[in-house]
Amino acid sequence: MIIFLGIAGAGKTEQSKLLAGELNYYRISVGQLLRDNANADLKYVLDKGELIDDEIVIPILEKHIAKVPPGKDYIIDGFPRTLNEAIWITNRPHKDLVVIQIVLTPEEAYERLKTRNRADDNDQAIKKRIYEYEEFIDSILHIFKEKNITIISIDGSRGIQDVHDQIIRRIKTIRRKS
Repeated sequence: MIIFLGIAGAGKTEQSKLLAGELNYYRISVGQLLRDNANADLKYVLDKGELIDDEIVIPILEKHIAKVPPGKDYIIDGFPRTLNEAIWITNRPHKDLVVIQIVLTPEEAYERLKTRNRADDNDQAIKKRIYEYEEFIDSILHIFKEKNITIISIDGSRGIQDVHDQIIRRIKTIRRKS
């Protein structure tokens, strides 16, 4: 299993799509799952850029993980976003979990998100998502480190293909070592 983490606008979705295609992995976008399953109340929370409660997110993700064909590896894009979600995912059975963190400054993320054309990319929501990420990421990474899970940090400020090439090189290096 591969998990993509990064501040909003870092390129998790694009990079997880590219990697899933190249490795023939099943891909799960938690943000898309939430948008697809949003009732009016959930849509309101999403549009404000706030985190959705773990009690809602985890069951939706768990239901979708159950759809992954047996024996097929998968990528999760945009999860975990809270400490409880990090604990939950690390306690699930998995083989060779790798976390890819696409690193981008808040300023770069803000500039990228302002040009994206999505309903929940309004100024207030963008600032809120950046704040939430910065507030929780250190604790989330700490959980992964405690469990000796490989974390790959990638410079997300480069072009799409360059970022993808960095990810592929690092994944190949890890696989050679195992």
